[in-house]
Amino acid sequence: MGLAVAFAQVSEFCRNGANTIFGVVGLDRRPLAGIALGCPLVGPDRVRVLLARSPNAQLLLDLTREGRIALTVSEVPSHRSVQIKGDQAMLLAARPDDIRTVLRDLRAFRDRLIDADFGEGFSSSYCSFDTDDAVAVEFVPREAFTQTPGPQAGERLLRAAS
Repeated sequence: MGLAVAFAQVSEFCRNGANTIFGVVGLDRRPLAGIALGCPLVGPDRVRVLLARSPNAQLLLDLTREGRIALTVSEVPSHRSVQIKGDQAMLLAARPDDIRTVLRDLRAFRDRLIDADFGEGFSSSYCSFDTDDAVAVEFVPREAFTQTPGPQAGERLLRAAS
């Protein structure tokens, strides 16, 4: 799978309702994981992820120290997953178009969760956030991997030139 295909797949997952998590390296060199709200921009030069600041405060602090990030986007209910690793991460203000895109994508994710019998109450709560608490993280993608459970999990899809 080439670069363009990997990013197109991640964008499609997000539009159709995806679980989005991110990871950073903590001060103690241990991995930390958080839940992202969505990916308003996925491209070969920049990836833009929206996060809720409050529940991810420690991760954002560690991210600004290291600048490295791993983002995993998983399609529901197939569990097809792609991980993008990158660096040069920067915290930015969430833009109105980021919020609109993520709200649309989270509605699709909520519907997927409801279809998977998680219930409307849980699904709506899981996919809700305070728009005033949203922050964007942009980073330069360096590598992508398949993370779909199975024999190809962890297989490198691409490596960008540094």
